[in-house]
Amino acid sequence: MTNPRIRVKISALGTYVPPKLLTNADLEKMVDTTDDWILSRVGIRERHIVEKGVATSDLAVEAARKALAQRGITPSDVDAIIVGTVTPDMFFPSTACLVQHKLGAQGVWGFDLSRPERNSSPPVRIRESW
Repeated sequence: MTNPRIRVKISALGTYVPPKLLTNADLEKMVDTTDDWILSRVGIRERHIVEKGVATSDLAVEAARKALAQRGITPSDVDAIIVGTVTPDMFFPSTACLVQHKLGAQGVWGFDLSRPERNSSPPVRIRESW
C-alpha cells in the first residue's frame, strides 16, 4: 500500500515583535560606536527588546493568535505546534508545549525544532512527512 504524500501549505502567517526598541542611536549613547559603524558591519538599525519576564513562548503565542485569527480557526483546530527556536523558555517541557498550554489548544501536540538558521522550511518538511 502506497502512502500518499501529505501536502502542506502555509495558510496564515502571524508575526509578533516586542514593542520596545533599542536603536543604534541608543547604543551610541551607551558605548563608543556609531550608527554607520554598526550598520556597515551587521546591517542592523534597531532591535526589539523583550521586557523582563517575557519568554519565547509569550512571543510565539502572540504570533499564533494573529495567525489563528487570520485563518479564522481556534487553537483546538490546529494539528500540531512546531516551534523553531534557538532560545527556548527551558529545555523541558518544550516551548511548543508551553505555547499549546497558553493558547488553550487542548489535545494538540507539539515539539521544538532547534536549528541555528533562518530558513523556515524544516518545520514544513517535517509536517509533510506525517
